[in-house]
Amino acid sequence: MTKFLMLAGMILTSGSIAAQSVPHAGKDTASIFKDTTKHYLKEVTVNSRYYKRYKTDKASVSLKVNTPLLKLSQNIQEIDQSIIADQQAITLNESVTRNVSGAFRNNNADMYTPYVNMRGAQITPLRNGMDISMIYAGPSAEDAAIIGRVEFVKGPSSFINGLFDPAGTFNVLTKQPMGTRSNQVSFTAGSFNLYRLSTDLDGNLDQAGKWQYRLNAVGQKDQSFQKYNFNDKVTVDPVLRYNINSHSFISAEYIFQSQRFQQYFATVFAPDGFASLPRDFTINDPNKKPYQSTENNGFLTYYNELSEQWRFTVKTAYAKDHLEGTYFFVSRYNAAQPNLIMRRASYERLNTDVLAIQPYLSGEFATGNLSHHFLGGIDINRKRFISYSGSNDPTANQTLYPLDAYHPVYGINFDPNVRTGNLSDIATDQQSISYQAAYMQDEIGMLNNKLRLTLGARLTFANAEVKKNPVKTGLGSTDNTALTPKVGLSYSITDDFALYGLFDQTFTPQSGVNTTTGEAFKPLRGKNVEAGLKKDWVQGKWNTTISVYRIIRDNIKVSDPSTNVQTQLGQTLSKGIEFDLKGEIAKGLNAVINYAYTDSYISKDDNLLRLGLATPFRVKHIQNTWLNYQLPGKSLKGFSVSGGYQLQANRAGRYELQQLRLAPVFRVDGGLGWTNGRYSINAIVNNILNRYNYGSAWIAPSSATVGTYAYVPYPPREFRMNLGFNF
Repeated sequence: MTKFLMLAGMILTSGSIAAQSVPHAGKDTASIFKDTTKHYLKEVTVNSRYYKRYKTDKASVSLKVNTPLLKLSQNIQEIDQSIIADQQAITLNESVTRNVSGAFRNNNADMYTPYVNMRGAQITPLRNGMDISMIYAGPSAEDAAIIGRVEFVKGPSSFINGLFDPAGTFNVLTKQPMGTRSNQVSFTAGSFNLYRLSTDLDGNLDQAGKWQYRLNAVGQKDQSFQKYNFNDKVTVDPVLRYNINSHSFISAEYIFQSQRFQQYFATVFAPDGFASLPRDFTINDPNKKPYQSTENNGFLTYYNELSEQWRFTVKTAYAKDHLEGTYFFVSRYNAAQPNLIMRRASYERLNTDVLAIQPYLSGEFATGNLSHHFLGGIDINRKRFISYSGSNDPTANQTLYPLDAYHPVYGINFDPNVRTGNLSDIATDQQSISYQAAYMQDEIGMLNNKLRLTLGARLTFANAEVKKNPVKTGLGSTDNTALTPKVGLSYSITDDFALYGLFDQTFTPQSGVNTTTGEAFKPLRGKNVEAGLKKDWVQGKWNTTISVYRIIRDNIKVSDPSTNVQTQLGQTLSKGIEFDLKGEIAKGLNAVINYAYTDSYISKDDNLLRLGLATPFRVKHIQNTWLNYQLPGKSLKGFSVSGGYQLQANRAGRYELQQLRLAPVFRVDGGLGWTNGRYSINAIVNNILNRYNYGSAWIAPSSATVGTYAYVPYPPREFRMNLGFNF
């Protein structure tokens, strides 16, 4: 701990000295702060929320970097809310990933957690730049009504947090006060009895603009294309900001999300192959009490411009998720009668929470002919998880409830296996992870800032503790310390064309116990090497990025499909090529076009049968296109037409030991829109060709050749219409 305090002191002391050395001769201090505040607030206030912004030039303030994306030695892809609105997504889990090369969803928990994969692994969620990732489950997927922007950071993100998978992270920014009175009400209706009403209220509480607010709220009723499933939700997101003076503010935000659904996953089990049963087939039962999910999330931020060059920020976040209900799952395979799906009813109750604190200092200074963009700070994070699961409780009712796949009978009587009492008394699993880290990063500009060298380092102290686990072994705690360096290089060939390279490392503590050895899981360690080209076209109206990468991961957690035992792989290797295009490529024509080639496989392991096998959920080829065209002419003013497709080919399944041949995913969507600035209408048809797509496939619960085919069906053709009123 002494090393940690020393490094933290160095960071804050060096920043303070530099801040004090900024020259102010001949300038009035108040005017400096005033001008700087205008510059900082420009990102929030200049752009109307109704403006289509397919291309974004800078990352959000929450990513802690001021360098324009074009000149940054990192591949960051920004998804503005205007893209999400055009595509009529109502939650983060609905195809938002189509707008980024190589990103796709693992659909095992479609109605709850946003599992996103990229570059051969699952990437970690951030919210407003804070690590609120939770153990096992959570956070809840953000409703589109509260999303202002989604940022995909490719590769390690040590400038935000160095404890994630080297594949990258995604950061969801919620809508913040803009300082101008602007209100919106929207109503959406669609297939499968979808009805939702949302509101977005923004303004000042006083004439001076000292107090600002933003309130987003949504209520939804939605029946699934699957029998008996539904998703009813309420989301409320108020934000209050107090501008202390012209150069500092404090803001508070609270997010409440509540959902009810029959099952948070839509997995189907079939005897005759993937996508072999009707799309509305379910293993669920209408007599089952719905699942309940509740999330409470709070943010508190203090910001102060210490001078024209230096800024100090303290951010805190706390999030707690509760999930409770009984679910049906398949625990056995009936080889004599494969048509009988052997369901078991398991009760589950869990609480998981996370507390995050981030004080950091950022600023600019010069040493001779060199310019410096400095960032230094501290990360403190604590995650806790406690749950009861009937699947891990030998005293729970083991009765199986067969369902005939060809002649299903629903409305049965069954034991829901509900357990009452304090969760701490009945828990079958209890874990925690905590870490403290200090980091410094300096982007050094040379040759009049044409060449930029980024040097960074992070010192992390982590503790993983297991108090209870299903196998009753490996209880105890594990402490780890790691120093992870970063080197980045970016060179501006011209003002609108840049070349970059990056070497970065990650260190991530992992929860759980290796059920074969009884030992706590070793931390994930990763190395990423990548290079790329970035280009702005036609005075910056659109942009292209192409990158190549090579990622090594050590100690990846995997499960055996026949025993469900968790172990760790020796090493995986991921390499690939990614291309992204965003922006207005012709007058009125906005485009999002991307392609990714991903080759991810097991490169080292004690089990020789695993060598060379594809990593779970790998998709070798992903190509997406989305176009939105504002029709020309006075008679068609305000009208737009949209269209696009998604393609995923050469897909691997859930388990590396099952070498499955999965059909490609292909989906075509199209829509029409109209707005006059006050009223708007946007209609879309998803999956126009009504193709039977599916994801997250495996064979359960036996081997790769004998068992029930498990998969998650995607929705059939569906229609949505949104009506908006701005006032």
